[in-house]
Parts: sequence; C-alpha cells; structure tokens
Amino acid sequence: MKEGIPDLILKFEKKEKERLKRKRKIKTNRNNVQNRGSQSFIYFLFLHNKNKVVEITTNNFDLLKGEIIEVKKYTSNNKLKGIILTNAIKNNLTNCTFEKLYISLSNIYTCMPITSNSNEPLKEKKNIATVIINSYKILMVNKIYEKFKKIGGQLIKSQQNGKENSI
Repeated sequence: MKEGIPDLILKFEKKEKERLKRKRKIKTNRNNVQNRGSQSFIYFLFLHNKNKVVEITTNNFDLLKGEIIEVKKYTSNNKLKGIILTNAIKNNLTNCTFEKLYISLSNIYTCMPITSNSNEPLKEKKNIATVIINSYKILMVNKIYEKFKKIGGQLIKSQQNGKENSI
C-alpha cells in the first residue's frame, strides 16, 4: 500500500503539469491569434476603407475616429508596425482633433469601419466579415484559375504536338 502512494502523487503531479501546460498554451495561442488577427483585420480595413472613416479603440480605451491613409511596416521583416489617421477625433470631442495621428499596432484594441450615410440601401452596406470572406474567395478563385490555366496550357500543347506527329 505504501508503494501506491508515490505513484498516485506522481500521476497527480504529472496531470497537473500537463493541465498547466495546456492552459499556458491556450493563453499564449489566444494572445498570438488576437495579435495576428488584428494585423490582418487592419490591413483589410486599409484595403477596403481607404479614405473612409474608421473607429479605433486603443488599449487605454480612447475612442478615435479618422481616415486611414497609410499602414506603416517594418523595413526588416515587412510586418505591420502601425497606421496613420488623418482628421482624427478623440472621444467625440471637437476640441481634441488631430490633423495626422500615428497609432502603433500594439496600442490598437479594436478597429471598426463607420458607415457615413445611413440612408443607403441595405444591399450596399458591407459588413467587414463579408468583405474579408469575399476577398479570400476572389483570391482563391484567381489561384485556382491560374493553376487550371497552366494545366490547360500544357494539355493543349501536348494535343497540338500529338496532332502534328500523327499528320
């Protein structure tokens, strides 16, 4: 019976260590996914909302509204560094306006587009999720088209070579 106690303790410790490792992995993965997601999200916002108003919440819970005019990248690894807003308004106060404002990517908590005209028909309003999905669809269709174009070109060339040999 004494021999069984250390095994139970070792098994418990092993299970507890594995549980803590999984918990740490989940925590770090969530942080990494959030960081990567915010980078691509801001990049898509830049592509589809250039010179349109966006609303950015910073880590300090400041609310900034402005136009994204440029996305800054690191020169060494070409990763996103931050964004530049023009005519930025802080916390809906008219006296807190910035002509040009740089926000680093690490300080951005959320970034959402603002529709300027509420009288537009519902069909013309674009949700950011549908914009991202549609852009990925178009990208994938283009890649598939290019692959089939290459395969089709090789097939046509081989058929032409076969006809020439048979004639």
